[in-house]
Amino acid sequence: MALVTRCPGCNSIFSLTIAELQAHDGKVQCGQCTQLFDALVMLITVPESLITKSPLEAKVTQANKSKLPSQNELTPPAFSIQDQEKEILAAVDQFDVQSARKTSRHWLFASLLMIFILTVQGIYFYRTELSIAIPGTRPFLENYCALLQCTIKSPKHIALLSLESSDLQANPAHQPGILTLIATIRNHAPFPQELPALLLTFTDMDDQTLASRLLTAHDYLDKESDPQVFAANSEIDIKLYFDNSDLNAMGYRLLLLYP
Repeated sequence: MALVTRCPGCNSIFSLTIAELQAHDGKVQCGQCTQLFDALVMLITVPESLITKSPLEAKVTQANKSKLPSQNELTPPAFSIQDQEKEILAAVDQFDVQSARKTSRHWLFASLLMIFILTVQGIYFYRTELSIAIPGTRPFLENYCALLQCTIKSPKHIALLSLESSDLQANPAHQPGILTLIATIRNHAPFPQELPALLLTFTDMDDQTLASRLLTAHDYLDKESDPQVFAANSEIDIKLYFDNSDLNAMGYRLLLLYP
């Protein structure tokens, strides 16, 4: 079997030896158009019977024996394909088709793998949004998170929450020095949200801060009916008691927030 390659510049076909390939790691120069190229890219094997040296080329080769090319000017000897042209070109073209098919399969596999990785990452990072936009996917997402040891947290859109009303009352009949906080918060979102925290600040007559306290859902909700989330388009009523005997607070501020 003989080693042949094709010049990408002029499509000339060349016969090579192992020594010629090893001399420059496969880098050769076309004897027709003088273009440098990597012979290994298009290297195939064909039967020796398909290759015949032309008399003219043999003479040229013999005449130029004394003018050996330098290592930087290595030119592979061209061969005459004469009657065997169709067979060799068919072999080279078949190699082109097979290489193209292999390349296409590799690119297809790489593309599908990349799409799969991006899809998995997208589901992971946007699992909460997906559970809101497509509620039917929540069972799948829960199983997905069970596999990856993650959780599907409820959304936290503070702009969709509002403090509908609030009041801080002194009730001497109940107990001297005890203040009663009454408030109603509403979730305007069409989907459940995480329960917010309340920042309660007691102030004096000049609206200066006396004390502050951060109230979580466990602080302001009934322990027996403590919901896990703030239901969509719903309200929660709050009623809490505070000892004001030491503070002597005259006012308050109440804010909704997500810590």
